[in-house]
Amino acid sequence: MILKPDTPAVFEPLWTQSARYKGAHGGRGSAKSWDRGQHLVFRHAMEPGLNSACLREVQATLKDSVFKLIEDTARRLEVGGLFTPVPSDSHIKCPGGGVMIFRGMNDMNADNIKSLEGFDIAWWEEAQTATQRSLDLLRPTIRKPGSELWFSWNPRLRGDPVDVMLRQDRRFEPERIVVEANWRDNPMRGAELEKERLLDLAGDEARYRHIWEGDYEAESDMQFIGGGLVREAMAREPNPTIGDELVLGVDVARFGDDRTVIWARRGRDAKTMPPIILKGADTMQVAARVMAEIDRLKPDGVFIDEGGVGGGVVDRCRQMGYSVIGVNFGGKADRAIEGVPKCRNKRAQMWATMREWLREGGCIPDSRDLEMDLTGPLYGFDVNNAIEIEKKSDMKKRGVSSPDEADALALTFAYPVVARSIRRQQEAQAQSEWHPVW
Repeated sequence: MILKPDTPAVFEPLWTQSARYKGAHGGRGSAKSWDRGQHLVFRHAMEPGLNSACLREVQATLKDSVFKLIEDTARRLEVGGLFTPVPSDSHIKCPGGGVMIFRGMNDMNADNIKSLEGFDIAWWEEAQTATQRSLDLLRPTIRKPGSELWFSWNPRLRGDPVDVMLRQDRRFEPERIVVEANWRDNPMRGAELEKERLLDLAGDEARYRHIWEGDYEAESDMQFIGGGLVREAMAREPNPTIGDELVLGVDVARFGDDRTVIWARRGRDAKTMPPIILKGADTMQVAARVMAEIDRLKPDGVFIDEGGVGGGVVDRCRQMGYSVIGVNFGGKADRAIEGVPKCRNKRAQMWATMREWLREGGCIPDSRDLEMDLTGPLYGFDVNNAIEIEKKSDMKKRGVSSPDEADALALTFAYPVVARSIRRQQEAQAQSEWHPVW
């Protein structure tokens, strides 16, 4: 028997590459469910004896599941005769004595979930509703050698457990393959679906982007930098001038899954020179790369996070004769920002300055990672009514990645910097106007 699945090219990595975790996220009309259902039928048909579980957080009735999608897919692939639906017991008998079951995870507990221990595949549809409790139950249960966990979801909130696990938590990177799919990736979308999309496009932009482009829902009131502000900055084209300051910001990794990021910004342009990201680099390697960038770019100012191991990078650069400034994120805020309440510490001050820069025309790369970094931290006010940005350690506790790229960009706003070209002009003017008497 030869099956020829027909699926959008965007899903090819999920078919051809091996990984324990496979995910597809995006907006409406992307064919995520259609592709995963087709892949599951294909695997059962080609691998007799395979056992799989189709899951949701809540499944009150079989109509809430992908049961009908699987039936329709098997018929479309002309292998319907190999599958015997048993709706009364919420399962489908598959080739070689295999089985495909349909369950709601909220009905599972530590005892009854043991029945899934010998299963080969677990596919969680509408996984944006998955609770952390349910994920913690499922992951160690699907333990058969070579077993896989599939997830398909429309992003809802940045803190949703599946989104954190498959898009943000870098511990899972070696074990996961994740694709983003939206309406434009689906060549099989029909005219009626396109009409619906255009109707939504003419309405509220944030709602449209959430439904069709796979963006998160409208930002939380406690989000310091909103997604709309970030997307506007990503859409701008830079127009730097010789009079713009060139500043280097360096956020040094503290933990094993964090990244060291070196970012160069010229005035309102943080787009032309993409950030340099180092993983697993020690203090000496980071210092060497920073010095190399200073030699290459000759920046007007270099600001390095000196907290933790970053102090060693600052010391090494100075030892080698390079002029760098160490910045303590937890240090005292040293200047006011027009239109912004007072800041609790230096980090809040830099983030507030960066936010104003974004509002005033800053340009940044179109990057999902950067967008998540910038919009990830929440904020609040201390007892003195000063703004405080959520700590990296607190973000990690709620499962959100450390915003290393955003912190590196924020460091470029640590202190005011004047471009060398302007300084030279000022010095030349002062020299020409100097008079020994006056």
